[in-house]
Order: sequence, then C-alpha cells, then structure tokens
Amino acid sequence: MTDKDDNTAKFQAIRLQRFYLAQLNYLITYVVIGAAWMAGQYNASAPQAASHVVLGVVLQLGIFAILKSGLNLRFKDPSLTSPQIIIAMLLLTYLLAFSGEFRGSLIMVYPIILLFGVFQLSRSAFFYHAGLALLLYSGLIVYNTLAERSTQPLSVHMLEWFVLACFLAWLSFFCTYIRELRERLQRRHNTLQLHQETLKGMMGQLQNLADTDSLTGLTNRRFFLKEAQRRINLLGPLNKLGIALIDLDNFKRINDCHGHATGDEVLQGFARLASKSLRDQDMIARFGGEEFILLLNNADLATLHQCVDRLRNAFANTQFEGLPEGEHCTFSAGLCLIAAEQDLEARIHQADEALYRAKEAGRNRSETHEAAYA
Repeated sequence: MTDKDDNTAKFQAIRLQRFYLAQLNYLITYVVIGAAWMAGQYNASAPQAASHVVLGVVLQLGIFAILKSGLNLRFKDPSLTSPQIIIAMLLLTYLLAFSGEFRGSLIMVYPIILLFGVFQLSRSAFFYHAGLALLLYSGLIVYNTLAERSTQPLSVHMLEWFVLACFLAWLSFFCTYIRELRERLQRRHNTLQLHQETLKGMMGQLQNLADTDSLTGLTNRRFFLKEAQRRINLLGPLNKLGIALIDLDNFKRINDCHGHATGDEVLQGFARLASKSLRDQDMIARFGGEEFILLLNNADLATLHQCVDRLRNAFANTQFEGLPEGEHCTFSAGLCLIAAEQDLEARIHQADEALYRAKEAGRNRSETHEAAYA
C-alpha cells in the first residue's frame, strides 16, 4: 500500500467517525419525537411520528453506504458535509411542522446542525446554509399560518425567526473564524514541518561531509573506526573480519615528478577501482594521505588474500592519463583478521607492521601478520 493509499484510508476513517458522531444527534432527535408524542406535543398520529425515524434511518444508511464504498471520493468534498447538513435541516423542519408549543425550543437544533460544518464549510457556504435554515423555517411559519395550525400568534413566530437569524449569523462568523484559525495553524504546521525536513536534510549532508573524504568520496578514518567497531561488537563467536592496510607505492615520487593533480587522479582512480571490486557489505576508507584501509565481512585469510590480490593486480594494470605510457602504479598491503571482542586499534597496528614488511620485501605485494593465523 502506498503513502497515498494510507492517507486515503486514514481520512476515510475520520469521515466515518464524524458520521457516527452525527448519529448521536439523530438518536437524540428520535428520543425527543417519542417524548413529544407521549406528552401530547406532537400534532399527528403515531405512524407519522414513526415516519421521522424511518426517513432518518433510510437516509443515513444511504450516506453510510456511500462513505463505506468510497463513492464519496468522487465528490469535491468527500465528507459530504453540505448534503448531510441539508438532509438534517429538512428532517428537522419536517419535525417542527408537527411540533406543539415547544417548537421554539427545537429551532435551536438548526445551529447545532450547522456546527457539523465547522471545519469544512467556507464563510460563504456557512451563510448559504444558515440562509437555508431561515428559509425553511420561514416556509414553515407561512404554512402553519395559512393552514391555521399554529396555536400561537404570528408575532411570536416572527420573534423566534429573528432570534434564530441572529444566532445563525453569529454562529456563521464564529465558525468561519475557527476554520480560518485552523487553516492558519495548519499552514504554520506545514511550514514548520518543511523547515524540519530541510534541517534534517542539511544535518544529513553535514553528517555525510563529516564522514566522507572530499577527494576520493570514500569514508574517512573517523567513520571507518566507528563503523568497524560497531561491526566487531556484532560479530558472532565463529566469525571474523578481514583488515587490509593499503599504501600506494612511491606515491611521493608521483607527486614530485608528475604533479599533485596526477597524484589526485591516482588516488581517485584507486578509490573508484576499490569501490567497484568490493561487495556491498565490505568497506574501504581513506586512512590518510596515500593510505587506505579495507574491511572485509565474514572473511578468512584465503578470502582476504584473494580480494586484496585481485584489487592489487587490477590497480597495477590501470593506465592513468597523467602518467607516461607504460608507467603504472602499485600498492602494498598488510593483512590481519579480527574476531569478536578483540581490540581494533591493536589489530590495525598489526596490519601496519605487516604492511611495513611488504614494503621491505620489495613492494607490490601483500603480507599477513602472524597473529592472523592464531
């Protein structure tokens, strides 16, 4: 599942939670209808009272089916905020048409319904739905007056309409303020998150610069020692790591005779060659100057010798542009194995002693420290 699918599922779950919350309002409404009918404040028959519940349940099941099936994702507002508010207002108006003298108390349900859109509706949409509530209640007043169904004078109904209009206007301004405040907080959160990601990226770049040799692109001595120690700590009792301390032969002469640019070219060429020759789990680092260090995972002496000799032969057969035709570079290496709980610095020192013997023996060769056989 992609991140986009995860976000879609998460938002769908939130929409369903809001839908379930809205059902509490409907449940309270059904209880009020039943109480009004039993108290004689519902001016219709029992089947008509039951029709409110039936209509509410059928319409809510339809909305639930749309949300559950994902059809709501095809709409501009997947939460279906406006349709749900309009349905609730129509059902409330239907209830008010049969209410008795306690109708004035029920009209405040209009603002409660409008609160459902506090995080979704724009200011203009809020006023549109508030206007719809006033229009529905106005139509109800006209209907009851013409049908002579109301027991209260018209002035009382007009006062109720005025109170409802004032409250809806205030609620529209207040809810849009809350929504705009939420949007500003969301923008600030997004900006802060972007800054955090930028900072994290910069920290990663700084860490990479701190761990990388700028000339060759290999890891540097500091990172090598830290990573090698970590791998030693994870070694099993039967596993060993191979260490090869590599020094390019007669490198000072290359710098003196052909220039430092050619010397840099040789260093970079060796780094590229070594990186291509090694396995992903192996590590090569520039240890300083013309000296490099190789760490081989799960190695024995035969594997370590084979790896270093293959790299040494490839390097000796490489022709660098800055060097005369036929002049090649070589390196010498000191080899050693390291097991769990052994001292890294001591083993590197032993590899250095083996490297010294390789230099003394004529260069372009590998020597192993005696302790590696233990």
